[in-house]
Amino acid sequence: MNNRREDAVTGADLVIAFIVVLGVLFVIHILLGSPFTADHDEGAIPQNIEASADALITDGDVYGFADTGGPYEGVTVAEGLTNPDTMGAVSLSLRLMEGEMGGVDMESADVRISWNEHIEGLRYSGNMPLQRPNWTVASRTHVQAGEQADNDFIIEPGEIFTILVYPSAGLTPETAFSIQVQAGKGEPFTITRKVPGTIKPVMDLNTL
Repeated sequence: MNNRREDAVTGADLVIAFIVVLGVLFVIHILLGSPFTADHDEGAIPQNIEASADALITDGDVYGFADTGGPYEGVTVAEGLTNPDTMGAVSLSLRLMEGEMGGVDMESADVRISWNEHIEGLRYSGNMPLQRPNWTVASRTHVQAGEQADNDFIIEPGEIFTILVYPSAGLTPETAFSIQVQAGKGEPFTITRKVPGTIKPVMDLNTL
């Protein structure tokens, strides 16, 4: 029988195929993490997607609103006890730092507000009217004119999320408070502001 050379599989062919498979697995490991385990968060792609909250900065001013029952930043809030002599809600716009190429997933973010040694954890709510104590995404915009943000919960490069923080009770004048956002790994994003001495319907908290 006359076997043709091109139909035969030699040892050299098997070695080359084995090397190619190893190379593919190595690339997968670098980009996505180990393909053989459940730990897929060590690769370059997952690390870029799952950026931490310390990549966030505020975009524009932080605003406070008198505790009058809203609406605040277009968000309708549930009827309940109010006190217009206190600050009832805070809005802040968040985006990624310049140069960040990942994304911050806000869907599972841990948002807290603290004042006078009181720490209050807030849950995300997409239900309207907004109940207290909760927080929600009031709007999504983009830094580039003509561009639009995705309708998801991941803050990606160029996107701006304005969130509304609605604590269980209004804060009295001259009260210092902090808002903390923890998303993914790394240090939480934190801002510290002070309630103005005179409560107005809308207050720019960066002028204090």
